[in-house]
Amino acid sequence: MYSVFLGKFHWKADEESINLWVLLVKESMQASREIRKKLATLIGHLISRCISEARMIPTVLHREEVINILVDDPALFVKLVKDEDDHQDKHSKEDLTVKMDAVSELGRLDSLEAFEKSFWSEKEIDLDPILALTNQLTRTFAVYLGNASTLFDKTFEDFMFKFRQSLEQAGMTIKAFDFTMEDTKEFEKTAMSYLSAGEFLQTFIFDRLLSSQIMMKQVVNLPQGFSMRETLIRRALEDPVHNMALVKFILRVSYVSQGAWEDLFPILVRLVYNDTGDCGPAQLIDHIEQDIVFSCNLLCRSYPEIRLWSPIQRRQAIAGSLDKYLSNGEAT
Repeated sequence: MYSVFLGKFHWKADEESINLWVLLVKESMQASREIRKKLATLIGHLISRCISEARMIPTVLHREEVINILVDDPALFVKLVKDEDDHQDKHSKEDLTVKMDAVSELGRLDSLEAFEKSFWSEKEIDLDPILALTNQLTRTFAVYLGNASTLFDKTFEDFMFKFRQSLEQAGMTIKAFDFTMEDTKEFEKTAMSYLSAGEFLQTFIFDRLLSSQIMMKQVVNLPQGFSMRETLIRRALEDPVHNMALVKFILRVSYVSQGAWEDLFPILVRLVYNDTGDCGPAQLIDHIEQDIVFSCNLLCRSYPEIRLWSPIQRRQAIAGSLDKYLSNGEAT
C-alpha cells in the first residue's frame, strides 16, 4: 500500500505497494476480508497522523503577555522571538506569534486548578477567570479539531486519487467497501491505544474522524449504527487508573466543544447508573458539583441562584436532572 513519509503529508507511490493493492482487488472485486482489513489499518494510521500533525497551532501573544514572559522567563522570550523570525511571521515583537501545543493545552481539562474551589459553601467566587479560561480552551478545541478534520479529508482524498489512478492504469475501477462490525475492530485497536494512555481528547477525535464525509463518499460504508463511543467510555470506566479523569473530561468537553460533544454525557450517565466501573451515581454528582460551569448548564440556573440552595437541595436537583436522561431515553 502507499506509505506515509514521517516529515510531511504526502504519499510515496512505490511500484510494489501499488501492485499489491491492484492484485488484491483483482482477486476479489467484492472486497475480501483481507482488503478491508488492510484499508481499515491504513485509515487508522492516517487519522492518527492527522491528529498528531494538527496539534501545533499558531496563537498570538499580546503585548502584556509578552512583557510578562520577558520578565519571568527571558530565555523563553528569546526563543519565541527567534522562532518568529525563523517563520517570518508578520507580527511585531509586541505581539508575538507562537506555536501552541493544543493537546497539551486541552490536557488541562481534567486538572483545571480553577475548578478546585469551594463554590457553594464559602464566599461567592469570581467567575470571570474561570469563564475566560473556558473560552480560551473552547477556541483551542475548535481550531485543533478543525485542523485535524481538514488534514484528514485532504490526505484521504489525495490517497484515493492516486489509488484510483493506479487501478485505472490496470483497467479497473473500485466500488465502495462495505465494512462489517468485525472490520471495525481494526479501528478500535487504535482508539484503545489512546484510551490506555489516558489521551481522551485523541480517543474521541479518532472516533469523530471515522465519520468523515470525504471517506464515506470516496470508498467506505461503515456498518449501520456503528459507534465506538459507548465501548470506549465503558472501557475507561472499568480502568481504575483513568476512570475519574474520564468523567472530568466528559463533563468539561461537553461545554468546551460548545455542545458538539455533549452526546458523550448521556452515555456516561447510563453506564454509571448501570454500575460500570468504580464511579457510581454519588461520585458522578460529586464531580458535577465541583464543575461550576457544568452544574449551571445542567440545572439551567445561575451561580448566585444555586448558592442559595442547601447541599441536600443542590444534590437532589442534580440527581433529578440525571434521572431525566434515563427516563427520557436520552442516555441510550
